[in-house]
Amino acid sequence: MPRHPRTQVARVTVSAKPARVDARPSNSEISVLSNALRRLRSGARLTLKELSARSGIAASTLSKIENGQLSPTYEKIVLLADGLGVDVAELFDRESSGTVATGRRAICRRGEGVVHKTRQYEYEMVCADVTRKEFLPIVTRLRAHSLGAFPELLRHEGEEFVYVLEGQVTLHSDYYEPFVLNPGDSCYFDSHMGHALVSSGAADARILWVCSKNTPVPQSAPGTGESKRAGR
Repeated sequence: MPRHPRTQVARVTVSAKPARVDARPSNSEISVLSNALRRLRSGARLTLKELSARSGIAASTLSKIENGQLSPTYEKIVLLADGLGVDVAELFDRESSGTVATGRRAICRRGEGVVHKTRQYEYEMVCADVTRKEFLPIVTRLRAHSLGAFPELLRHEGEEFVYVLEGQVTLHSDYYEPFVLNPGDSCYFDSHMGHALVSSGAADARILWVCSKNTPVPQSAPGTGESKRAGR
């Protein structure tokens, strides 16, 4: 797709210490992402080293993800999906068959999504049981309140749509001045462009975040967290 022109550009430079990159979930939690990664890698008959070569993620990092010792950011999740040759949604499905039926429908009740937490965001993957989607809907709580929470702006292939549900949101990006979104406001942007969304009010903001089906560019910001079913 054509890139945005670089005229009237205000480039954002982030200078912050990198966020801590791993956190161990509690023993009582079942990591949906960890289990799915192990199952899909085994099904593809890939070693950690082979998946590392395909995804660009270190084998030691993959091992930590599979063992629930580290939870990746969305950008790393996209890299994992690309390396496995699956849709992102399949990494949050307990038992994906890999088949696509016609006339598909999914209903996701409140609190039934799959939650994945990082230092910056808390994602709830809704309708996660539907695989090979053309777009990925995510209800997201913005835990970050400043650019200091991001070692660098995030970038990957694809396009994104954001609709603010609660609170106030500021979108920082490579090519434009930061701008504020309030409840009911929305934005559509090119994911190649470095970007970060932060809560700019006193409370964490909530948004509906829709990402297109994409192929990743191996650039991402580290994060921490855990994956589990919402409400459990």
